[in-house]
Amino acid sequence: MSDWFAMGGYGFYVWSSYGMLALAIVIELVALARSRARAREYALEVMEEEQA
Repeated sequence: MSDWFAMGGYGFYVWSSYGMLALAIVIELVALARSRARAREYALEVMEEEQA
């Protein structure tokens, strides 16, 4: 099993690449959620202004 994790001596590179990818995906999901929340707030403000 440790040979599989070592991946012929390239294990550190491979697993750190997977880790960086996972981190980038998490950051992107957080950024998208925040952007969506801001867009929703803006849309609600515009709708309230139109009704007034």
